[in-house]
Amino acid sequence: MTVSDERLAAYADGELNEFEAAQVRRAIGADPALADQLAALEGLKAALAAHYDPILAQPVPAALSDPIDQAAKVTNLSAAREARQRWFSKPVVRYAALPALAASLLIVVFVGRGGESDTAGYAAPQLAAALDGALSGETGRDGTKLLLSFRDSAGSACRAYAGKTGAGIACHGDKGWKLVKTGTAGTRSGSEFQQAGSSAADIMTAAQDMAANGAMEPGEEAAARKGGWAPQK
Repeated sequence: MTVSDERLAAYADGELNEFEAAQVRRAIGADPALADQLAALEGLKAALAAHYDPILAQPVPAALSDPIDQAAKVTNLSAAREARQRWFSKPVVRYAALPALAASLLIVVFVGRGGESDTAGYAAPQLAAALDGALSGETGRDGTKLLLSFRDSAGSACRAYAGKTGAGIACHGDKGWKLVKTGTAGTRSGSEFQQAGSSAADIMTAAQDMAANGAMEPGEEAAARKGGWAPQK
């Protein structure tokens, strides 16, 4: 039986039913390489959990929870949408509104991410300063908390963070901290927009997928900072 990476990860997380789990156990027993792969996956999971569990136990910052609480106060989205469509269907209103809509789109594109990144996808100065200087568990001057550090398969230093306007993962390169995963103001579900963000589980999953050798130990992280987060060959 061939076991995909996704099924093996689901087995390690205890997400398979008993029948599926039994199939994977048989495959692991017959394939030493698959057993080694499972051991490596469980080791990475344990290392990330050791670094991440204390952070997950902390209260959710108000900057992240308040938008969700405000969204929960909306009681009749359907009625509001219908009223908006009736208003916008009027010819004079529809065409007069186009310049305002265009301006709104520009605002979303340029400032919708709270100033954390420029148009090239790199961290802006305040976020970059936190990524450069703070160790895991510390908070930068802009309120960004550093969650953990690791190296990807190319040897680049990457850091998971949670800020006032979202959370994400950034990896260090020649031009600075490249944002490889960021939270968003909202997600689309069918024809509806709903308030959402990059949760701790999303960040942990992404870090687990990207990390070549698990999270950095404190001494390793301090050395990486001292070396300017240079890549490791």
